[in-house]
Amino acid sequence: MLCAIARIDAQARKQLLSLQQVTEPFGITLNELYGHITLATYTGGDDSAFIASCKEIISAYSPFSVYYEKVEVLRATSIIVASPRNEKTLFDLHHAIASQWEPYLDRWTNNDLWQPHTTLMYNPQIDLQVIAEEMRREFIPFWAQVTRIEFSLVTENGYRIIDSIDLLHR
Repeated sequence: MLCAIARIDAQARKQLLSLQQVTEPFGITLNELYGHITLATYTGGDDSAFIASCKEIISAYSPFSVYYEKVEVLRATSIIVASPRNEKTLFDLHHAIASQWEPYLDRWTNNDLWQPHTTLMYNPQIDLQVIAEEMRREFIPFWAQVTRIEFSLVTENGYRIIDSIDLLHR
């Protein structure tokens, strides 16, 4: 699988990392937060064509902002997430990619089910609501900047960034 991801700025990542620290009293150690919103997860066989097509689409976009407005649990995937509100540019970019590649996208990133978010924690074995509630107490809504789209190859040991495109001011 290959993911097209919107990378958020360093300050926004710091704010989300501080939310993850809520898990420490629960005895949960988390991997470092990469800080992104997945736009599309490609499952087809031609990664180069997918990247080239996405870069063409993305080249029409300037840097943009997203407003993280809440922390919630997505039960279907056993994750706690920080969710941005429905920002037009983010949705337009996703739709442009998904419309062209929908037959090859996983079910979570097609046009019908896509819910933009940044994953803070994954654990199917515990009650995520308790931890999410603690995160909500600490959470203050904030703006994040997206200036780069990366292409992340999912591997057995995590992921590897194999390409990227910077969003240029137009």
